[in-house]
Amino acid sequence: MKKNKLWFRRKTYGWGWTPITWEGWLVTLVVVVIPILIRLTAKALEYEKSTQYFFTWASVPILLMALILICFRFGEKPKWQWGVKRTKLSHIDLKVSDYKNSIRFYDLILLSLGWEKLVSRNDYTSYTDGTLKIFIFPLEGAQLSQRPKVLSFYAETKEVVDDFNREVLVKNKVETLDPKGAVGDNNFYAVQFKGPDGAIMEVMYSPFFCDKEFSLNDIENNFDPYQ
Repeated sequence: MKKNKLWFRRKTYGWGWTPITWEGWLVTLVVVVIPILIRLTAKALEYEKSTQYFFTWASVPILLMALILICFRFGEKPKWQWGVKRTKLSHIDLKVSDYKNSIRFYDLILLSLGWEKLVSRNDYTSYTDGTLKIFIFPLEGAQLSQRPKVLSFYAETKEVVDDFNREVLVKNKVETLDPKGAVGDNNFYAVQFKGPDGAIMEVMYSPFFCDKEFSLNDIENNFDPYQ
């Protein structure tokens, strides 16, 4: 099942999740309210207090397990962390003249270092170490100098992208590639602008960017460099 919407973000401090959409808050609220409703229902039925407490507390681990499963499905991958870096390199694009032999080379080097190949297609191949992506593009002749270099940086939230666009790009009159500035959705939200010598630079929020199940990565491979 493809991940296509983020309800929960991993906690900045500690281990766990924080709801960030109305769906996430609704699920969290339901988990909190159900034990209360069970307690009130048992009381209205005039069960003994011990029975009331038994049914109430018995529902808690079941609800917590359900919440954790939902968080895994609709949230970022959990991990222990104590703060996060505000800027992190997102991806690098490399253009190559000999696509087949280049893929074999990067397979040898990157896979030996623990990287994972995400996609191998006629028009590009991508690898990830879990946070950074490397894209390999097949280009020939003049194309090698014509394709712009791309340097992309992660943002923690969509709001960080908007703040960067407003406080840095707009105030300093840096033109963005899209007239709207930052564009996208909860899966991929970014602002792109040109750097020196025509390099394309980007600040983006994309929580599943390096996830194998993310829709941009979960596509059919159609290139085999070993044939």
